[in-house]
Amino acid sequence: MLNQSGKRIFIRGLAVFAIGLGQAFLGVASGPFPPQKPDVEVVSNPKTPVPPAGKRTRLVFKEELSIGVKEGDEKYMFGSNIVFNTDDEGNFYVTDWDKRAILKYDPSGKYVRTIGRQGQGPGEFQNLSVVRFDRDGALYVTDLSSRRISFFDKDGTYLRQIPTPDVFEDLYVGAKGGYVSSRTIQAENEGQMGFKIIDGFFNDKFELATELNVRLSFYKPPSGRDATSRAKFTAGILSDAAFRPSPMHLVAADGLIYFGYPEDYAVDIFSPEGKKIKTIKRAYDPIKVSDKDKGFFEVTRAKPFVTRTGGRSEAEVREILKFIEYPENKPAYQSMALMENGWLVVLVDLAAGDHSLFDIFDERGRYIGQFKAGIFPDYGRFLFLKNGKAYAVEADEEGFKSAKRFGYTIENY
Repeated sequence: MLNQSGKRIFIRGLAVFAIGLGQAFLGVASGPFPPQKPDVEVVSNPKTPVPPAGKRTRLVFKEELSIGVKEGDEKYMFGSNIVFNTDDEGNFYVTDWDKRAILKYDPSGKYVRTIGRQGQGPGEFQNLSVVRFDRDGALYVTDLSSRRISFFDKDGTYLRQIPTPDVFEDLYVGAKGGYVSSRTIQAENEGQMGFKIIDGFFNDKFELATELNVRLSFYKPPSGRDATSRAKFTAGILSDAAFRPSPMHLVAADGLIYFGYPEDYAVDIFSPEGKKIKTIKRAYDPIKVSDKDKGFFEVTRAKPFVTRTGGRSEAEVREILKFIEYPENKPAYQSMALMENGWLVVLVDLAAGDHSLFDIFDERGRYIGQFKAGIFPDYGRFLFLKNGKAYAVEADEEGFKSAKRFGYTIENY
């Protein structure tokens, strides 16, 4: 059995893997939202779009570029977990977790350079997140293991770093200072080790200024050392990532903070200083989890996670998948993205790889359209719109990941 120190090391490593998936943990218990203030605008939308048929809005996507190959030039071969961002010129910055590096490609998809490498020194990574850009145009990336934010220029030259007191995941540097992030603090309850996860706006000293959401997560160690006990433990982690609501946030170019926790269909909007100013709601009918959805989850999420956390035989993988528990319904939505005109695009559902279902809200928060599209963001999360284009990490039926760019048009229907 692991001693207390060994447990902490194991759980911390497990947290890095789970956080890297961008998902909630076992035993999530969400705290209540802050009390609604009278000066907060609430936009309540019905189940169907507000405009009449013929004036509703949809986006039509057309794939323009795909970066990533299964075999061939190593500069274009990705690991099992990637995210990416683009700068104002359309260059790609692909974070490859397996390589512990950032791969830069020009707007045509041609490899330019590698930024960083595995290690503990300045400009090196042990665990890294998505690339983002500060007000001066420098790119920054958060290292969850080293607990620091590293800054580079666009040519990959290391500039500086800022230490963080805990694990800060999905971190944005605020438009007017401070940080928007999820902070993970180790916790313990009746012999179980776990975490307190705080989504919020933090000041320059990483002190909580505005709380968006709090959840607690505790891990019960495997009941034994046998293969079945270990399989059930891993399946438990995957069960809590399988179609469970998971908090999300993003920061717009103007500094507005968007926060969603899809236990219900609502998106909260905060000022750059962290003051809540608007809530967008939509009435909806829950979408049930189908057998095909479960199979899609196994291929795109479960198997890559099992592979990442340790080599296992085919029989062991099947044993783990057998113990995954699924909820009856999916979350109210999967993710959200912002258009440059201020419209909010919400990814409602990934229908087992058949299509994606989207909602669109205008700059006032009115529900103006719903449409299907053949674009499938990995984990349902990795989609963004920028410079008049749409970008997404996509996974094929074998779990292979690629970074894609789509052109899109706005149409009425």
